[in-house]
Amino acid sequence: MINGQNFDWEGISIGLPHGTLVNVSKISYGDEKDFKAVYGKGSMPRGFGAGNWKGEGKLTVLREEYEAILAHCQKQKVVAFYRLAPFPITVSYANADKKTAVDRLLQCKFKKVDTSSDQGAEKTDVELEFVILGGIDWNGLPADKND
Repeated sequence: MINGQNFDWEGISIGLPHGTLVNVSKISYGDEKDFKAVYGKGSMPRGFGAGNWKGEGKLTVLREEYEAILAHCQKQKVVAFYRLAPFPITVSYANADKKTAVDRLLQCKFKKVDTSSDQGAEKTDVELEFVILGGIDWNGLPADKND
């Protein structure tokens, strides 16, 4: 039984400070929170302790999109690519059957750029790795928060 359309690549929209990405072929992002069992009497945990939160991601864009990001940096008078101020990334998931889901990746910084192409290739990809410093708002619910 078909229960409607699922979220798919066609319904994803990715926004960076320079605008909505159009020459993008992949985005991945995620986070983790370190939890450790705390032991006392006996061999089973008596509780837990919470450690640090961490978030990271990757974008794969065509070289043309990377050039648009570089042009934005130059327009902002950024002196070097890695000196770009932390920025938000907004990822929207939409289709006709569901309410739009919006993830907000807050205070992102690019940390690695990797480009590749080969003989006969129709395109040149640029992979941009980023760290998420301000948290992820998973469709309205923060992954974690400072108290």
